[in-house]
Amino acid sequence: MIGKHIKGKSFRGLLNYLFGKDGARQIGGNMEGTNPRELAAEFGISRRLNPKVSRAVYHASLSLAHKESLDDNTWHEIAQKYLQAMGFDMNQYVVVRHTDRTHEHIHIAASRIQLDGTTVSDSWDDRRSEAVIRKLEQEYNLQSVQPSWEKDKHSPTTGERRHIARTGEESVRVKLQRSLDQATHDCPTMPELIERAQQQGVNVRVGYTRTGIVKGISYQLDGVAFSGTHLGKAYTFPGLQKHRGVNYSPKRDDKRIQKLMEQALENPTPAVTQTNSLPIPEPTNWEQIRLNLSQQYNLPNSLLTELYEKGWLYASQTGQAIFVERTLDDLPTLAKQLEPAGNFTAIPLNSERTKNGSFWIATDATVERAVLLSDPIEVLSVIALESTVDKEKRKPTLYWSVGDSEQIPLEFLRAIDAVVIAFKDNDKVEDLIAEILAELPQAKQVSPGKAGWNGMLTNNHLQPNQRRIPELQGWEL
Repeated sequence: MIGKHIKGKSFRGLLNYLFGKDGARQIGGNMEGTNPRELAAEFGISRRLNPKVSRAVYHASLSLAHKESLDDNTWHEIAQKYLQAMGFDMNQYVVVRHTDRTHEHIHIAASRIQLDGTTVSDSWDDRRSEAVIRKLEQEYNLQSVQPSWEKDKHSPTTGERRHIARTGEESVRVKLQRSLDQATHDCPTMPELIERAQQQGVNVRVGYTRTGIVKGISYQLDGVAFSGTHLGKAYTFPGLQKHRGVNYSPKRDDKRIQKLMEQALENPTPAVTQTNSLPIPEPTNWEQIRLNLSQQYNLPNSLLTELYEKGWLYASQTGQAIFVERTLDDLPTLAKQLEPAGNFTAIPLNSERTKNGSFWIATDATVERAVLLSDPIEVLSVIALESTVDKEKRKPTLYWSVGDSEQIPLEFLRAIDAVVIAFKDNDKVEDLIAEILAELPQAKQVSPGKAGWNGMLTNNHLQPNQRRIPELQGWEL
């Protein structure tokens, strides 16, 4: 069973929606009214008991898995038990059943103001709701579904799944998610979470503004750093509180948090296999980085956002764009830092650079075509240019940034029929192109000239008679 709930301000608006659906019918509740006007008037009674509560409306929906079915009486019984477990034991409510979708579901409209004038607490209500639903599933023998907070983490990428299948080892991101899940199982305070994470070898950094307000959180394990956003909504600073039940009070916790971070700097946990680490993400710098990349290089916001959410592109503490290079198994190898002049500086992750790692993007899990490009900006520019091609005509493509021959996954590319060498300013990389053509006889060479593909993309944007490159749609990265 799947449950969702939100809080609102208008009883009449919600009731109009619930009763306005074709086939909607009232199947339960503790109120006399039978239509939106009558019920809204009744809900006004509880609202007047505590007019200070602005968001007095509670709207929950409960849905069964496909092919499951319950009668009206059972649905009403489940609604009653759900509300009572959520603390609505002296509240007005009405239950409406909808038939507009293939799966059975009900809606509950309730007042958060109890008949004694107090308000139902919404503390950790996401987590409490999921716990209640799990119990109801067991009691009524219903199909169990993934809790919502499990969905608020980024799923393993294609490369991470390949790595797990090949080696049996989890990626660093999956290890971090699992460690944080274990550390938050009993709703700890924020300092308790940080201390538990440190004991597991995870370095946690909480960023503060000059006025002492928390601006973000990041994690580092085995020399690889992720911001909370890169792991998923549930691992951001507010997400830990909302989805993981972590308790945070600035007056109580901030000094302890800062002391724990100082101790970590004094006694760093040695990395298992890495001697250097990627630049630590700074979430508060991301919007400016995104804006710069969009304005200076004409790159689509939707593409930049997706790369950021996957952790392949982020903002550093010094306010620079960091492109993460990685193997085809999605193991980070080094970072490429974009400098103001448009050139890139390599930041190694290991003392000995891992071969076959680069900045790359695949538009599908199964690749039929590979395009070899000069740098990350060129990769994103070609993707933006090719996004204008009809989706049905596109081939699943791997876009690979190449700096030298050791970075090229030759075995992988030999199995692909279409390989395109698309470096800018080919004169500077003649030897590299010759090496690639010798190893990959099916490869073909094209050139965008010295300006590169980004020059072509930017020129397309500046020409008044040319339509702007659209936001990307339908690309699986």
